[in-house]
Amino acid sequence: MEYVESKDLIFIRLHQNDELFDRLREVCVACDVKVGVVVSGIGMLKQAELNFFKKQGEYSQVLFPEPLELVSLTGNIILQDGEYAFHLHAVLARSNKDAVAGHLSKGKVNVTNEIVILKSDAPLRRELDPATGLMSLSLK
Repeated sequence: MEYVESKDLIFIRLHQNDELFDRLREVCVACDVKVGVVVSGIGMLKQAELNFFKKQGEYSQVLFPEPLELVSLTGNIILQDGEYAFHLHAVLARSNKDAVAGHLSKGKVNVTNEIVILKSDAPLRRELDPATGLMSLSLK
């Protein structure tokens, strides 16, 4: 893994077999990220797991063991109660150009990933929304 911080932007390059969330967590700690916006993410993932919200308390979860092109990665990162909460969505493409997308819950780098995070000092939190059962963004 390599990264460089310039003003409020963090440019990250992940390498073969890096665990995506482990490495992002390491960078966030090193760069003292309180709130981060994933501006872009491209590359390839394998062993990616995507989730899709069906209804309160019910998700469909699919593991993709094969290498997939990371076409787009977006979302946010919040440091809350000493832990990082990641809310990331990804669009992944197969070699035949079929795309799959959803909430990314795990993934391992295949070849490389290039990710850019914008740091913010916005006072954001994640709180349980009783109407949906989701840990939702709180702007309070």
